[in-house]
Amino acid sequence: MSKSIIYDTFLSHSHTDADIVEYIASKLEDDHNLKVWLDKWIIVPGEPFIQSLSKGLDEAKTCVVIIGNNTPKGWFSEEIGKALNKQSRDKSFRVIPLLLPDVKSNFVDSFLELRSWVKFDANLDELRPFHELTCGIKGISPGRQFKNSSNNEMNYLRKDLKKINDLFQDNLIDESVKIEFQKSIVQELLKAERNGK
Repeated sequence: MSKSIIYDTFLSHSHTDADIVEYIASKLEDDHNLKVWLDKWIIVPGEPFIQSLSKGLDEAKTCVVIIGNNTPKGWFSEEIGKALNKQSRDKSFRVIPLLLPDVKSNFVDSFLELRSWVKFDANLDELRPFHELTCGIKGISPGRQFKNSSNNEMNYLRKDLKKINDLFQDNLIDESVKIEFQKSIVQELLKAERNGK
């Protein structure tokens, strides 16, 4: 009997990187429409932790192993082992190492280094690494070049404009704050459009 697949990806990480990982998870869901398994979001308080992690891996199409500057220890290493075991049984399941900014490649586990990985060089808002990550999760090639960076940036800025309007409609910000944010976003939109030409 096969397990049902519910999540596009399972995020495996050290808890020292929890805030950064939640930011990545939010971008994957909000900006790329992917269903993410993140322990903080999924595990009900009081549930057995290890069994919940194991079930989450079984219900995911891929596993993104997020590597920060602290060497993975404890259950994190067990998660990696379980993900690699699942990949050996299911060739469609991908294990994607993701290096956070300022992490050296020697932090990549010897079993993970046999896979191509995604690396953020400067910060988590770099478009190319996020494009590569989403392609890895979707199982598609990232392509020769990332020509749509200005289009993607414009899409993000348009979403920001919508969020500002939503906040204003919900009376969470006043009109002067809304106008100030709109001005800065429009300036960024114009700059992105010029760079795209």
